[in-house]
Amino acid sequence: MEAHLTGIYPRSEKVVAATRAAVRGDLPQGQVDQILEEDTKSLVLLEQQSSLDSYVDGQLNWQDLFRPFSELFGGIQAATLARWFDNNTFYRKPIINGKVTFKVKPIQQYFRADLLPKDRRKTAILPGPLTFALMSENKAYQSLADLVDDIAKALKDTVRALQGFGYDRFQFDEPSISSKDRTKFELETARKAYETCAQGKGLVQTYFGDASHAIDELLDFPVEAIGIDLYSTPLESLKEHDFNKALGCGCIDGRNSLLESPNQLRAIILNARDELKPHGIYLTPNCGLEYLPTTVAEKKVRLLNEARGSLD
Repeated sequence: MEAHLTGIYPRSEKVVAATRAAVRGDLPQGQVDQILEEDTKSLVLLEQQSSLDSYVDGQLNWQDLFRPFSELFGGIQAATLARWFDNNTFYRKPIINGKVTFKVKPIQQYFRADLLPKDRRKTAILPGPLTFALMSENKAYQSLADLVDDIAKALKDTVRALQGFGYDRFQFDEPSISSKDRTKFELETARKAYETCAQGKGLVQTYFGDASHAIDELLDFPVEAIGIDLYSTPLESLKEHDFNKALGCGCIDGRNSLLESPNQLRAIILNARDELKPHGIYLTPNCGLEYLPTTVAEKKVRLLNEARGSLD
């Protein structure tokens, strides 16, 4: 069983203070970047100490899942704040005002492969094409399918560029798929998009809701693994399905400060393994840990390794 993180990591108080000072004009951006780099290195050390199998940089300079792509993709600009699902957090809704394309522009600002160990696997976390489209304001495309298709093509180009920096694992975040409002048409549109941007590889990460209503369609996606939030999706609702992929076992709750016990995690993992019989299991948080204090998030990262150790 492998273990890795799944999303944006919480910013330290030092980073938050520095960012606010920069907005006020009291601190040069270069100093903010230095503090961000120090925090990223601290996270990488934590991942090493926790014996994780694939490394992320924590996306500490991402204000939300989409913001970097208003710079990295053409045809998109960041707009007004909107609520991010049922959390007390917000994101800037992307406005689609032209054809979405990947820009020939350095992306190292948002994907810090240079701070990750050269000899370890690296995971890049990207917005899924369906969630990207549904969470945007579309002013340029006649159909959702066309928009999703162009986002998938831009993500394919992003993956290709990141492979050049040593990334070999790609996670696509699709919290919108967990909504019971998703239609068969939308799910089929997403499946076709993954033929373009994933091409049989990668992990589709669902969270913020019960994904069981879409599990048949998800298991047909051309990807290696499906991440499931096991605090929102009852395991019993999945066990009648042929889980023909690896399972991203979202056993650490990223929206609750209470710490899970190794025994509790062991029971969740063994039940998932025995009931679903997936092709493999990745031990992960159910979503990014950004909603937690850094002290709690650190303890939850270490729990991943403890949970795996309890299975030996």
